[in-house]
Amino acid sequence: MSGAAEIVVVGAGCVGSSVAFRLAQRGARVTLLDAGAPGGGTSGASFAWTNSFGKTPRDYHELNVAGMEEHAALVKELPGGGWLHQDGALAWEDSPAGWARLEPAVERLRGWGYAVERITPAQAREIEPELRIGSDVGRVIWTPGEGYLEVVPYIAAVLAAAGRHGARVLPGRRVAEVLRSGDRVCGVRTEDGGRFEAQVVVDCAGVAAGEIARLAGLPVPLDRVPGRLVYTGPVATTLRRPIHAPGVHFRPDGGGRVVLAEGAHDQVWRDTAETWPADRSLAAAAAHLPALAGARVEATRIALRPMPRDERPMVGGIPGLDGFYMAVSHSGVTLGPLWGRVVTAELLDGALDPRLAPYRPARFL
Repeated sequence: MSGAAEIVVVGAGCVGSSVAFRLAQRGARVTLLDAGAPGGGTSGASFAWTNSFGKTPRDYHELNVAGMEEHAALVKELPGGGWLHQDGALAWEDSPAGWARLEPAVERLRGWGYAVERITPAQAREIEPELRIGSDVGRVIWTPGEGYLEVVPYIAAVLAAAGRHGARVLPGRRVAEVLRSGDRVCGVRTEDGGRFEAQVVVDCAGVAAGEIARLAGLPVPLDRVPGRLVYTGPVATTLRRPIHAPGVHFRPDGGGRVVLAEGAHDQVWRDTAETWPADRSLAAAAAHLPALAGARVEATRIALRPMPRDERPMVGGIPGLDGFYMAVSHSGVTLGPLWGRVVTAELLDGALDPRLAPYRPARFL
């Protein structure tokens, strides 16, 4: 497909904005549609930890490492770059059961060449002086290559770059129909009656990706997994990194605010789970970061995460249906810039990426 291809990208989150940017940069005529505002869905309510700490198997781990590398390269490529904070992360446990979960991951990562170290609590406090680490904790896990992303500023930067290359970004345009001519997708129609013809439609719609796929006639098994984040008001703290402490994870969120998640970095709230009040989560974090004592909860956000049924990415075209391509994954923040490069190479150069062999949507169809 030539660089002047007409391409519609659906979804202006971390993945869709990255895809639109790289396609437009290569000369494609890109129209990016979003049902709401760019970054207003799952991307804007993500803990946004850039990492490959718990990503298995090995090939999926390597994809996430490549995503982290793409983030670092993009900071140098685009003006500003203040959206990326890849200054490392700290983690520890305070119980045998907790360490039994954490230590196997550390050993696996060391064997895979991932930057991970065991350091003393005193060394951890040199990195983050305000942390309170229990006297019974003998070691802390330091991952110097990890960090977090300010997702909405990132999306703004890549969309501005896409616009400089001629991409059209159209928010508030919900797709109501995927246009087909036999076994070929030829565009979309939006709820307001807009018709956008294209040689390829790229489905980056996150939790709505399954709906877009169904409009194209594809029954894709995509779950919507809820998660809650808690945001504090401004706090006088020097915290700089994601912290994974027993029972709670937290990181800076700009303007002195701290964002935290109870239990896991994307806490899953299921019907059978006992919901913690936000203040209880804040108290759990304050036990490890005393600067949070007396802080107030400013907001909570509950977002749905796109989760393919096997919890692995879906990236690629559809056998027997030309002109339709999917790019959906749970780790969209870490992987977004990588998907931008991969999708562009596959669509414009026909260069299928062998790393994605286990992750094609066709495995479900």
